[in-house]
Amino acid sequence: MFQPDSDIRRSSTLAAFLDDCGADSYEDLARRANVEPEWFWGRIIDYAGICFNRPYTQLRDISQGPESIHWAVGGDLNLTETCLDARISEGLADKTAIDWVGEDGSRRRWTYAELAAEAARIASALATRGVKPGQAIGIYMPMIPEIAAALLGIARLGAVAVPLFSGFAPTAIVSRLKDAGAVAVLTADATPRRGKPVWMEAAMAEALKDVPSIHTVFSLRRFGGAAADPARDLDWEESVDNADPTQPAHPVKADAPLLIAYTSGTTGRPKGVVHTHIGVQAKAAADFLLCLDMKRDDRHMWMTDMGWVMGPLTLLSVLLSGATLVLAEGAPSMPDDPFRLLRLASEMGVTHLGVAPTLVRQFMTQDPAPLSGYDLSPLRIVASTGEPWTNDAWLWQLDHICRRRAVPLNISGGTELFGAILTSTVLHEIKPGGFSAQALGVGAKVLREDGSEAAPGEVGELIVSQLPMGLTPAIWGDRQRYLETYWSTFPGVWRHGDWVRRDPDGTWYILGRSDDTLNIAGKRIGPPEIEAALTGTGEVVDAAAIAAPDDIKGVAVVCICVAAPGVTPDAGLVERLKDQVGKVVSKPFRPREIHFVEALPKTRSMKTMRRIIRAAYLCEDPGDLSSISNPETMKPIADLRKETP
Repeated sequence: MFQPDSDIRRSSTLAAFLDDCGADSYEDLARRANVEPEWFWGRIIDYAGICFNRPYTQLRDISQGPESIHWAVGGDLNLTETCLDARISEGLADKTAIDWVGEDGSRRRWTYAELAAEAARIASALATRGVKPGQAIGIYMPMIPEIAAALLGIARLGAVAVPLFSGFAPTAIVSRLKDAGAVAVLTADATPRRGKPVWMEAAMAEALKDVPSIHTVFSLRRFGGAAADPARDLDWEESVDNADPTQPAHPVKADAPLLIAYTSGTTGRPKGVVHTHIGVQAKAAADFLLCLDMKRDDRHMWMTDMGWVMGPLTLLSVLLSGATLVLAEGAPSMPDDPFRLLRLASEMGVTHLGVAPTLVRQFMTQDPAPLSGYDLSPLRIVASTGEPWTNDAWLWQLDHICRRRAVPLNISGGTELFGAILTSTVLHEIKPGGFSAQALGVGAKVLREDGSEAAPGEVGELIVSQLPMGLTPAIWGDRQRYLETYWSTFPGVWRHGDWVRRDPDGTWYILGRSDDTLNIAGKRIGPPEIEAALTGTGEVVDAAAIAAPDDIKGVAVVCICVAAPGVTPDAGLVERLKDQVGKVVSKPFRPREIHFVEALPKTRSMKTMRRIIRAAYLCEDPGDLSSISNPETMKPIADLRKETP
């Protein structure tokens, strides 16, 4: 249990907001937000200072059912007027908006005025090339300041951004740009990876052979790469740098699309999740500015990629709060710099940091001696998301990163919400790996299979009973898939796809994706509980529990593990681990098999990809592989099945 210091609680933005709303507690505010959504989201719009060119006439229209909700009806705005113009009007023109560090340690700083000017130039350059509001524009760039300007410039034009993971291969690029009907792309010739350029523009050029709708590419040539098609591929310096730095924002409907965030599933093509100008601002304000206590004086760093929703969410939260984004290109951990994230946090005075449980488990395998040389005293908030924690990793974070001062705030939501369903706050006591409360304005509940509400302590499906601003209103170009994916399990209710429980004391726990759930002889469990039992031994640093066909039980537990340094996988270790699962979890979930590999398939944000592990092990179709960061890990897992009697 961790109790945030009283000075952090008293000075928090959330405490001030509660007082302003006349709420006695967070729970009091959450209840009112669920009962009176128009009141709550109206307060959030005012709190965030969201600028409208034309005021809305109705904040929330649910007359056609929750599946067809509309926000800020009749209102016009452009996100960049709030995130950039308003910040400059408030006197922040010369404040650092982005403080960037490269893989080699090089630094660049952009002020709010410089970021606004670059965004305006991009909007102007795109307009000069005939790009119209409402058209889709791809972004395929490394994490450099220009990628922030790219997102904002597209928004300023009223066009729709399609951020792509910077590690995508041509096939993955093609599927997304074609689905979006994109007409232009912003890219870079390369990104350094351990000192050598990885050619991005070349991958884009290969992809564009199959995307004829693209007529314009702006490429930032950092390494001197040549254009593949001179008529289409324009040099950033010649086109963007010479464009109009005062291009005004183009007003759009408040709920007009801002970006399409592609998310992968087990089958079919990736889903283009739509987010709107009004939705992302309101949700980011409620989650990051209030619950995660982001303030104007913060220096925030969350190493991610603009191709995943955390990239845009991090950028927009910083701009809404008037803070500074510490942007780092490259990986958070490198062979010769295993604690790079924490070293950068120390050197760049980070106050508000994002981490992932898997990354922390990687840190735990290293000698912690270098950490004593890092000054992490400026840290006030250490936020985390992505997957469930194990107790040992959460406590390691508390000791070695938070130093028992910074507040570890765990959040969970998804691409579809542009933020959280469950959260922790500085006003709550915090349990290891748990969530203090539901996020504001989401009406989170736990349902049984029959749709009835689960009792405290009972595991069930996480649903959203009161739709928040920020929840996606659509899958791009596919209304039927939207309804089937999110609204068909419990008619009229948004099912998120997480397996959760809420304990009697109000703490929530995510137990994994419900489609990962193991059902062994009629008994259900989330893989993280089994995986935590394995990693808790200290002999395993990473694990994935999957379900495999079994002649007797129907389904049996199989675990794929990564042994801790210095641990030799042998029959004795396997039996000890099986016994530990039986002891800690339950005998019915004792694994039938435990296998060892060098590494598990991960996303760039370090989530374990259980569906891909299961597919590889069972030699099944893994579905979309575009989000996997280390595809070479699949073959060793597939080979395990061949070796199993």
